Amino acid sequence: MAKESSSSSPSLPSEDCSNNPHVTIACLSLHVADNEYAYLVNLLSDDEKERSLRRVPEVRRRAVVSRGRLRVLLGRLTGVPPEEVSLKTGHFGKPYLSGSHQDSIQFNVAHSMDEAVVALSRQCTIGVDVEKRKATHDQKWARLMAPTILSEVELKQRVRASDGVSPEEILDCWVAKEAVLKAIGTGIGDKLRMCQLPSNLPEFRMSVDSVVSSCRLAPVVFQQQNFFTGSGIGTALIDLSEGIHLAIACPGQACELAVRSFGRVLQDGLVEG
Repeated sequence: MAKESSSSSPSLPSEDCSNNPHVTIACLSLHVADNEYAYLVNLLSDDEKERSLRRVPEVRRRAVVSRGRLRVLLGRLTGVPPEEVSLKTGHFGKPYLSGSHQDSIQFNVAHSMDEAVVALSRQCTIGVDVEKRKATHDQKWARLMAPTILSEVELKQRVRASDGVSPEEILDCWVAKEAVLKAIGTGIGDKLRMCQLPSNLPEFRMSVDSVVSSCRLAPVVFQQQNFFTGSGIGTALIDLSEGIHLAIACPGQACELAVRSFGRVLQDGLVEG
C-alpha cells in the first residue's frame, strides 16, 4: 500500500486548523531497574496485580511497567496519586479513566518488545499502535499475513501490482488498522479486514521532543455500514526511526501532534497549543 510521505510540517485541509484536536504521544521504555519495578508493582490495583501473575515472567514484567508508568502519567495529568487513579475497562478491554476524571483525558497504550507509547488527548478519543520490525517479518511472513489484514479490495489492488506486498507495507497497514479499531473501542479480533485504508496513507517524519506538527489524517472506510456509526475516523503513520511502525487514529481530518519522552510529559504535561 503506497504511502504519502510528508515532512513534519505538511499541508492541511482547508478547514480552520484551530479546531483540530491536540494529541500527545508519550514514548517510554519498559526496561527499568529493579527498584523502580518494585515501586511500580505497588501502584497497581489488586486486579491488575492478579492479571500480571497470569503471564510468563518476561511478559509480566513488561505488563507491570506499562501499567505502572501509565498510572504515573495519568496521575501527573489529573493531579491524583498514581495508585489512586481510577480506571475502568470497556467491553472489549480498552481502558478508560473513571470517576470524576472520566471525561478529562482520553488515552490509549501500545507496546512492542521493550518500547511503549501512550497517546493522550483532552479533546477526542484516540487510538495508537506500534510494532518493531523483527527478523521474522520477511517476504514469506508478508504473504501469509496479507489475507488476514488486508480487505478484499486491498488484496485485489495488490494482486494487480507486479511487486506484490512488502513486509513494510503489511506492518504499516497493520498498525494503522489496529490504531483505528482501538480508537473506536471495538476490539481487534477479526475486524482488521473490515477497515479500508486509502491507497496513499500519510506518513509524517517526527522526532521525540520536537515541535508540535499538524498531521493530516486519512479517512477510513468500513466494509459494513453498521459496524461503526460515530463520526469519521482518520489515521496516519508516524515515522520516528527505522524499524519502528507507529500509527495514530482519531476523529477528524487532521490533528496537532506532539511526540514527547515520558519524562518530558511528566515535567510539562500535555502540549495543547
